[in-house]
Amino acid sequence: MKTSLRFALVLAAVALMAAGSAAEAQQKLQIGGNVYTKFLWGTERVDGSLYNFTTIPSEGYGDTGQGTEIELLLSAKVSKWVEISGRLKGRFNQNFWTNFGGFGGGGVGDPGSGDCLGGDCGEFDSRSAQYLKVRGMTVLLTPGYSWVDTITIGSSDFGMFNPMVHGKIRFIDRDNGSGIIFQGSNADRSVTYDFTRFSLPRLWAGPEFDTGDFAALDSAYTLQLGISPSSSYDLTLIGTYVNDTEIDASDLNLDDGRDLRARFRNSVYGAVLNVYASNSVDLGLQYYHSESQTFSDFAPSSFFGLSGFSPVPAGKLSDDALIGDVGLNDPFGNGLSFNLQYFDIGSDYVSILAARREQDVLLTEGFDGAFAFPGPSNAAFGVFGGNPTRIGYGGWQGNAQQVATINVDNEFTDFDEQLAETVIGWKGFTFNPVYGSGSLDISAEYTYIDYNTNWQAFDDPTRPVDSSIYPVHELDTGVGHNFRSAYAPFQEKETEILALNFKYLLDAGKGVDIFGKVKFIDETDKRLDDSNFLPFAAGDCPGGGVACANNANAYNAAGNSTSAIYGNPPVITVNGVTGYQWKPFDSLADDDRDMDYKMYQLGAGYQLTNDLYASLQFERYDVDLQDGNTAFQAYQLHEIASGDHTKNKLILKARYVLGGAEIGFNYEYNEGTFDPDFGTGFVVNFADEGTAASVNVPVGSPGFFGRFGGWNSLAERDFDQQRFKAYVKVQF
Repeated sequence: MKTSLRFALVLAAVALMAAGSAAEAQQKLQIGGNVYTKFLWGTERVDGSLYNFTTIPSEGYGDTGQGTEIELLLSAKVSKWVEISGRLKGRFNQNFWTNFGGFGGGGVGDPGSGDCLGGDCGEFDSRSAQYLKVRGMTVLLTPGYSWVDTITIGSSDFGMFNPMVHGKIRFIDRDNGSGIIFQGSNADRSVTYDFTRFSLPRLWAGPEFDTGDFAALDSAYTLQLGISPSSSYDLTLIGTYVNDTEIDASDLNLDDGRDLRARFRNSVYGAVLNVYASNSVDLGLQYYHSESQTFSDFAPSSFFGLSGFSPVPAGKLSDDALIGDVGLNDPFGNGLSFNLQYFDIGSDYVSILAARREQDVLLTEGFDGAFAFPGPSNAAFGVFGGNPTRIGYGGWQGNAQQVATINVDNEFTDFDEQLAETVIGWKGFTFNPVYGSGSLDISAEYTYIDYNTNWQAFDDPTRPVDSSIYPVHELDTGVGHNFRSAYAPFQEKETEILALNFKYLLDAGKGVDIFGKVKFIDETDKRLDDSNFLPFAAGDCPGGGVACANNANAYNAAGNSTSAIYGNPPVITVNGVTGYQWKPFDSLADDDRDMDYKMYQLGAGYQLTNDLYASLQFERYDVDLQDGNTAFQAYQLHEIASGDHTKNKLILKARYVLGGAEIGFNYEYNEGTFDPDFGTGFVVNFADEGTAASVNVPVGSPGFFGRFGGWNSLAERDFDQQRFKAYVKVQF
């Protein structure tokens, strides 16, 4: 009731200001727009959608197809006080040319029901029909009052706020977020403010990626104050309150309306201080505090097993985030500058509206997009049949950007876009010297990362190991850093990143851009590091063909044991060899991770004509990885990635401008090998015809069946993947 009343008062105030402003100019409607055509071709031959990647069920992903989207940009200046704008836009999604205008599929059922892949749901489903959708509808008021400069009603990207608290809405959703925004200034703009009442996106802004059944009043209130009393420093204060409610089912008296109950609450506030000490010295300090709570009658109280998916942990939590920066701009007058950043992001820092991508919150370049999912093929759950890789062996191009949330959004992206990754739990520092002189630019980085999530059994040994308040997503296994996996039941990890980037303009012809990079990552994680958490009693599996006794080892008074997730193997006989189907988990070393990661890049670009620029680059990845053995099994759900990895990328890019049209090309060739090393202590099995057909391995190839029946191959694997993206953009 109070929320509704506040919202009504805000709308009434806006209406009174608009009514009090007489129109002084004739209304004029202006129409512009863009036509964007995309061509995808890849050797994975997936045509589920016109994007390379998504994790959303039934949305589809693909590397092959052609499609066109159009957006009509509408704007009108009603008077000097009132402007309106909006878009009519068609989405790519599954609008393939082969749909023939939306008639390519059956589409006779209920719109939006069931799977819709490759446009087979026809003209009655907006995912495959070539409809125009209203987006970005906005009214902009400039009433000329002393206390408000502008009032925005409707859509916005909310990029004026802080990415740690209320971040910019990513491009694909930019006109989906809506609210009311008041912006003003005073004292010659030495004091500014931004205030919004923001309607929560029901698709991702709450526990389990939704805001419940009753979403109409779900909202956030964010206030940001900027104070700049002098050119020597400025201070920004920001706070947000997120209110996700549901109807109270216990309120049976409908005569006085319905009461509401809380489903999720999230409060975040912070301060950003920038000090410009001199022309060569800049200092920055950011502090944030978050409080969050999920209510168990409407949201999960815990996540069972090791496959929980949610953008926020469960329960009542609070934590802090701290970022400090020092910048020395050419202090010696020789072109050499230095940047130093300290960061400490709490394990329980929760900001549901923090930037999900597009806004990088840390100085480090972090991990690379080439290895973003468990397993050598970038598959999410690669040990099971019928689950092909989404992004493909090549992954994404370039390094990752960092966001302070596990609600990371890489949906609807192509391979040539940048990966976003969570930094929840990271603490450490980055040292970044930068040198520029004439045609040469060099930047280096050393980053050390410790983790606030270094704990045993989720930092709460009183609970069962398979029941935690932390969602684990795809878990942190595989070659790289899985982009939204901040939590694991056991962790004792540290990471070091060393990188050197250079650019040089070679004086030849019109000038050749030479660029390159070397990068090294050393990462270790002891994971389970306390013998009290070993699943079974010492000597439980004696070997020699003798079955395990299954005497569980309890790590707390309630009798909880990690045997709930690390069950003992059966005894099997294969080709006359008798032993365990996988190694028993009887050593603290069974789940240890040790990664030695090397990346090298060299490329060149040239302006071939006045209208055509092209570049060619080569990247090599060489990774020596130990990521647990068959006792650990990459948490049972993923391909084990232990062994030697090599990956080579050849990337050709071109951009051609013709009048009002821009034509772009990006071709990528990936090839590499994976030589597995899963340790010893088990009997090697061999794939029969059923296994071979299910998980696409040769009949008779070596491997083993894990705890859930998934197949992990022991055969050396050779990868070869090509993909190509071309686009045509025309503005009018």
